Amino acid sequence: MRIQRNRGGAAGAGTRDHWVTIQQRPEESTGDSGFPVDAPWTDLAVVAMAREDLETDETERSAQQLATTTTRWEMPYLPEMDPELVDVQKLRRLRYAGRSFDVLGAVLIGRAAIAVLTDSYGQTDPAPPPVRRPRTEATP
Repeated sequence: MRIQRNRGGAAGAGTRDHWVTIQQRPEESTGDSGFPVDAPWTDLAVVAMAREDLETDETERSAQQLATTTTRWEMPYLPEMDPELVDVQKLRRLRYAGRSFDVLGAVLIGRAAIAVLTDSYGQTDPAPPPVRRPRTEATP
């Protein structure tokens, strides 16, 4: 099932000017062995959302720099993203500009909108080594 909202005209109320894909995965998937497996993500809807980056952090893990960005998205109300009806942290994620955003939580804003809090992760290039300049002897 793929849903598109507000695609024909204005992006929606306020600053909802980012077209974001909501993806879903099945609640439970098991392989031939009967053990759980990660099911592939499939597109559910394309929705106009407002975006606000709240925090960006860079840490080192396994000798690599990892950048984390926490983002707040605001979207019109959709039952498919209602945190009272769906386990959005487990079953939904957002895709925007080629990046995946893992859902940390969602909160209803009345019955008109939903605020979604996400994290995105990306590797950053390690800092270049310091430049070593050859020592030169002072000439008298």
